[in-house]
Amino acid sequence: MPVQQVSVFLDNRPGSLSEMLGYLDRLKIKIYALSIAEAGEYGVIRMITANPQKTAQVLEDASFNLAKSKKNTEVTAILISDKNPISKITKILGENSVNIEYAYSSAVHYDSKFVLVVKPKEVEKAEKALQQNEAATLTLEEIKQHFQ
Repeated sequence: MPVQQVSVFLDNRPGSLSEMLGYLDRLKIKIYALSIAEAGEYGVIRMITANPQKTAQVLEDASFNLAKSKKNTEVTAILISDKNPISKITKILGENSVNIEYAYSSAVHYDSKFVLVVKPKEVEKAEKALQQNEAATLTLEEIKQHFQ
């Protein structure tokens, strides 16, 4: 099942990330995974939070610039283990003609394993291929349970 991600555009300047994260801290919104990418004058922040709808709404209400396309907000959270290392996950997706647009790690750990967040071009196709190859994907509720 896909996980909803929140994407925010920030000015590429000192302090802008701190302002946004401080705002989420004050509202006690937990962040389970975070990616920061430079895009010229802007930074693109992608994150998995405890409540993506609330996160998006409060950031938008505070005049932060969100990427709103639903298609771009669905990601797959994959449990990486000795049995299913990143190399195997990427091989499964490649062999099933699923392109990975980007990926980032999370702060979620489970029995010495970690969760990799992947944005495949076709989320449903990716999750089906992973399931058929016994690679575990996690829901947002499962991510919450294993957050340390």
